Amino acid sequence: MDLTSFLSLSTKLKENQLPGSHAHSLLAPPDRMKQLKSNLLSKSIPKKAAVLLVFYPSTQGELHFILTRRRVYKGVHSGQISFPGGKPEPLDDDLWSTALRETQEEVGIPADQVNYLRSLTELYVPPSNFMIVPYVGYIEKPCVFKPDLKEVDAILEISFTDFMDNIPMMTKQHTSSAVSVDVPAYVFDQNEVWGATAMILSEFKMLFSSVHPK
Repeated sequence: MDLTSFLSLSTKLKENQLPGSHAHSLLAPPDRMKQLKSNLLSKSIPKKAAVLLVFYPSTQGELHFILTRRRVYKGVHSGQISFPGGKPEPLDDDLWSTALRETQEEVGIPADQVNYLRSLTELYVPPSNFMIVPYVGYIEKPCVFKPDLKEVDAILEISFTDFMDNIPMMTKQHTSSAVSVDVPAYVFDQNEVWGATAMILSEFKMLFSSVHPK
């Protein structure tokens, strides 16, 4: 698929109802949906964060999006694959501004080149106590990435066609307590994408399929 074909569906993508928790549940780690349905949120005050699913044409004209592999650090999401994004700062006007700023800082995409498409369903992440607001945007020309090497170990350029054809599989992951569990994941060239990132991708995939059925 190319960007023009993708944008021809933009009105429906903006207006169609989000599948929300149904889509999230398909890629959720074990017990995650049970946690989200419990009174867990009422016992904590989540920290806000924003991430960006950003589409762009490759130099060959094929639609892509990016994910990043985090640097290894002392934290629950060390080394994981995620969207660019992070916590708001005082100068941010709103969480969309946060997503743009963080994306520019992490991968070098100028904020003024990103066009807004819509937001997706917010998602609570119990291990880090973050409430994530995912945004979808697009860029009209191929990107030159400049990763922040303090935060980003690698940038993964994912073909949108490959993503839509990707069938999630079960893979073993280590939890924070060093216990291995089976979790559903997307796998792109041996890169395993699971947890909140996979749940967000699942929602967008279901949304897109609702406006562009095969």
